[in-house]
Formats: sequence, C-alpha cells, structure tokens
Amino acid sequence: MLEVKRLSEILGHQEVISYLSNDLKTGRLAHGYLFIGKGGIGKKTLALSFAKSILCQKGQEGFCGSCSSCRRFDMETYSEFLGFFDTGEKVKIETVRDIIEEETLKRYEGSYRVILIENVERMTTEADNALLKVLEEPNSGTIFLFTATNKDDILPTILSRVEKYYLSPLKEEDLAKVLENLGYGQVPYLKLGTIDEARVLLDNQDDELLSYQDFRDLFLEKDLEKLFKLADKLSKKKYLKELLSYYQIEAALRFKDLKKGLDYRIFQSLDQAYGKFKINVNERHILEYCFLTIGGIFSE
Repeated sequence: MLEVKRLSEILGHQEVISYLSNDLKTGRLAHGYLFIGKGGIGKKTLALSFAKSILCQKGQEGFCGSCSSCRRFDMETYSEFLGFFDTGEKVKIETVRDIIEEETLKRYEGSYRVILIENVERMTTEADNALLKVLEEPNSGTIFLFTATNKDDILPTILSRVEKYYLSPLKEEDLAKVLENLGYGQVPYLKLGTIDEARVLLDNQDDELLSYQDFRDLFLEKDLEKLFKLADKLSKKKYLKELLSYYQIEAALRFKDLKKGLDYRIFQSLDQAYGKFKINVNERHILEYCFLTIGGIFSE
C-alpha cells in the first residue's frame, strides 16, 4: 500500500511545491515533469504526491484522500496510474513498450493518466529512444513524471520536452524532523541533506567511523602507516561513499582560501576520488592516492 504525503505536508522544496500547486490550481499541467536531485531528498515522495493530486476526483490543489481514485491509488489498483519504480537495474526497452501500450489505451475514468518512472537516467539507449517517440507525440491527458539524480545521463531531446525541477538537499532542521519521525535521536550528519546518506551512516556506525575533526587531524600527523591503515579499513566499509560525502561537505564549510589550506585539499581530493570510484573498483588504491594527495605527499 502506498503512503503518500500531501504537498503541504512535505518538508523542504517549497518553491517547487508552489509551482506544482499552481499547476494543479489552474489546470495548466505540462505533459512531462522531471524532478532532479541527490538520492534521499524526496524526489519520489514529491512525484507520488503530485501524481495523486492530479488524479484526485475532487480536483483540489492537494488530494482529498477519500474519493475512489485516491483510495485505489493507495491500494495500487488504480488503472490510470502506472508506477515504474527503481529496482537497481537498467530500464529496458520492454518496459517502455509496456508504457507505450498502456499509454495508448482509452482512459476509463478521470481526465488524466499519470505514468511515473523513477531514476529515468537508468534507461538503456533503446528505451531512451522509444520513450522519446512517446514524448514527441503525446496523447492528450497523459502526464509523465520522472525522477533522476543525474540529468547528464538523460537524452537532451528528452530533457527539452519536460518541465525540469531541481531539488536542493534538505535543510538541517527538515532532515532532523524526518529522521526523528523514523525513530532516530540526535543526528550528527544533518549537513548531508539527504535521508538516504544519513541513514547509511546511522545504521552502520562503528568505532572506526571518525568525526571530521579526527579525520582532518590524521593528515596533520603525516603518518603514512596510519593513512594506509585508514584507507584499507574504509575501503571495506558499507558507508564509505556516504562518509566521504560528509567529510567533503564539512571541508567545504571550513575552507576560505580556494587555493590553499588542508580543508580545501580534502574537498578537492575527495571530489577527484569520487570520479575514480566510477571507473575503478579498487577503492583502497583510490583512497591511498587520495590521502597522500591531501597530506601533501603527492600533488595533482
């Protein structure tokens, strides 16, 4: 069963919500909407709320929650809503063919059919091209909602045919409220701005998870043995990328001179390490080089 928040209940993204509410109020809905942002900041939550509001029979700025459409939306039995949610796999041409087939069917009730595709950048090239054909010649009343973490992986021709909304990381106070509702107490990782990253760190905390200050102090010691040991330990941790993301944010908040200083080297070197993670599976070697660069032993 889907649990969907009203737009007015969603924390953060107020400017985007204002635009979406206005579209609902005026009835001037675009054929496609794309919500872009980091994982865990509420893209799917926002898309589902917008979808349910579009399909609500009472036509409110939000959704009523009691009409037949709303009830069946929650039960995932509403034929006018098609949700293709992320499974971690590529979205293949067969899925898009199913979408095309459903999109051409006659609507049985209501004015709209809503098709939601999560993480649309994971489409194969064949699926991208098939989807583009649908967006080029849309059926009246069909609205596509997409989410993505990286717009650079989406065909420019698809981007040009949708309304694009860029979602910022959550404010610390908003993220704190979300995590509190999920049962977490005081949280030290609110600067991450994302629910997913904060939860990874919270759920996998151990004695080897260093604070930013302790991480920073290691480089002042210039002890190669300690740096190599840390690289080896972190390369085996489930929370590696989330922890480095947190360190990078902390570093960005501290450096003032863009060309000098340890915090700037931490920020810059971690940024370069992220790019290498995508093409190299040997995370320990990447971390070793990154740490030696931060310590001033290597230079880019």
